[in-house]
Amino acid sequence: MKTTRHFAVSILVVSVCCIGHAQQERPCADAESERALTEALTATLRAWDTLYKSYRLYGNCDDGAIGESYSESVARILVDDWSTLRRLASLATKDAEFRHFVLKHIDATLDMKDVEMIRTKAKTQCPTGLHPLCADLRKQATSALKEDASSP
Repeated sequence: MKTTRHFAVSILVVSVCCIGHAQQERPCADAESERALTEALTATLRAWDTLYKSYRLYGNCDDGAIGESYSESVARILVDDWSTLRRLASLATKDAEFRHFVLKHIDATLDMKDVEMIRTKAKTQCPTGLHPLCADLRKQATSALKEDASSP
């Protein structure tokens, strides 16, 4: 009886999580895609707050050229404004999906010099109290470097 109840509760939890996640995903309309691409291609996404705002508005359009532009924005902020890492940590604490968004955009589409710089800064310049975030940044950068090295 106890095992059956545990199993039923587990199924319910998984179902609720999946339904909630499915409701969060919405298709990217053509007009949204155009606005997202225009915004992503400009130099305005060079601070965590503006990137977060764009993510909230157009995160459902995160693919192709838009995704590559988001990756470039993440890299530019991390490489050029590492001192703002605490702001990223604050936003990522409030919104775990944003943390995931940032990490996934440290990828093989970036200039590998930038990826190496992110990995080095995460290893040698991590602010006090942000070691879990730095470890994730370093791990993602290492993964991007390996992916780039394995590309033909």
